[in-house]
Amino acid sequence: MNNQLYKSHFGTDDKNVIVERFLKTLVDTNRGHEFFVDWQKVRQRIEENKIELNILNSLIGSKTFNKDLTVILEQYPQTLPVIPILIAVRDLKFRVIADFLCETTDYIDYDFNCKKLTSADIHKYILFFEKTGLKYFFENLAAKSIQDYVAGVEVGMDTNARKNRSGDAMEFLLKPIIREISSKIKKVSKVLTQKKFNVLGDYGISVPADLSDRKADFILLMANNNVINIEVNFFSGTGSKPQEIVDSYINRQNELKQCGYDFIWITDGQGWRDQEHQITKGFEKIDYLMNLHLSKSGFLEKVLREI
Repeated sequence: MNNQLYKSHFGTDDKNVIVERFLKTLVDTNRGHEFFVDWQKVRQRIEENKIELNILNSLIGSKTFNKDLTVILEQYPQTLPVIPILIAVRDLKFRVIADFLCETTDYIDYDFNCKKLTSADIHKYILFFEKTGLKYFFENLAAKSIQDYVAGVEVGMDTNARKNRSGDAMEFLLKPIIREISSKIKKVSKVLTQKKFNVLGDYGISVPADLSDRKADFILLMANNNVINIEVNFFSGTGSKPQEIVDSYINRQNELKQCGYDFIWITDGQGWRDQEHQITKGFEKIDYLMNLHLSKSGFLEKVLREI
């Protein structure tokens, strides 16, 4: 670790004291309120399909459902790609078993890409509405607006994305912090997120071939053409082994140093509480290591100003 910077911030460069402060300020979760639903994405999905959804609104409470659906499919084939969303499916092409009770396993292939439909096609989609229960939904359950229903479907589908958001949650939490700090430091000229190192070529900075396709959580371009890579992660105690995690970031720093780049590792999570030996190794080998609390309490800003 960079003893001088740690001493100026903590009043000591005693590694054991710094590790103790690190462990005492670990957080229980990296979930913010925005973790649960990406409302902007839900809104965007509705806006993208609002015309088609308005057309399908005409089926609500229909007394001649098959006839009305036939007219829609004939005159407005652009509604086809919206139909799978009604049953919470993103795919436009998929296969289903025609009848589980049948001795032979026959499949029905559905293609909801926009296209001109034949009478046979329309008949198949009418059966799709009947067998999936969508016809029952329109006739008996739908109220006034399919948009409202699809909004609920999209919220439900978005929960499936939480697994990915959980992995990205540290990035989401730190992005505004890093951007705010960088805006106060004149020598930070650009903040890039989730970019491969080859993007540095766009700014006239050469990148070794073995690093070119590696992705970085954050890349900070400095006015002096220096490059700072900030990597973030959350360790709950499950998943990868702590030794593998620490070693991977030590290796990342060593690779970057060979290119003349600087490296900062921001990590958090209760999983580190029982891994004092490993996190101590991280402090010994990595110049700039901190958790969320230290990042927000001035240490990240101090490091960025001094690098």
